[in-house]
Amino acid sequence: MNKKFAVIGLGDFGLSVALSLAEKGAEVIAIDRDMEIIEDIKDKVTYAVRMDSTDEKALRSLGVDKVDAVIISMGTNFEDTILTSVLLLQMKVKKVIARATSKIHEKILTKLGVDQVISPDFEIANKVANTLMSDDILDFVSIGEEYSIFQIRAPKAFIGKSLQEIDLRIRYNLNLITIKREYKVVDEATGEELTKQRIYGVPTSTTIVEENDILVLFGKEKDIKKVID
Repeated sequence: MNKKFAVIGLGDFGLSVALSLAEKGAEVIAIDRDMEIIEDIKDKVTYAVRMDSTDEKALRSLGVDKVDAVIISMGTNFEDTILTSVLLLQMKVKKVIARATSKIHEKILTKLGVDQVISPDFEIANKVANTLMSDDILDFVSIGEEYSIFQIRAPKAFIGKSLQEIDLRIRYNLNLITIKREYKVVDEATGEELTKQRIYGVPTSTTIVEENDILVLFGKEKDIKKVID
């Protein structure tokens, strides 16, 4: 059975979520007050409806109370975000996810009891800042409560050593998830040697860190800094 979702607010973020869910095979109810947006998306989702999301009868008539999750993304219209969130919680929707555009909004939505509050603008800004501040941090994904998954270049001090010797968990309070390792292939058409990456798999204590390895680590930012400083 396909999962069912409702997306309320079809700005850039909400529209992207709705289209992505639909492309993955989910049933999507897309809701916005702008008829032009509804016309643009109506052939790409299950239902696209112009309506007021604070109207409980209208929401129930669409079956919003029976979906697997509702994503609220109304941008700067925070009053409607609050009213819609409260209404959905009262309707006992399985999961309510709301987008916050400020830290204060994030706190308010959390206090209301929203199941998940997302702040994509802050997360992207933090991600860009971290990667700019250190050439060794290639990418990271925050998963909450100070913890993230980081991809970093293998420090010179680690190269040629086994994971047992490095002892990431004890010395740095970090867990290694996997290693991305370079390998060479020859292009059959041109004869040119190409460099590609593959996932090493599940590293063991005897795994040796090689030059150009990318370590995928789980832990706190303050502990990652101990490795790359």
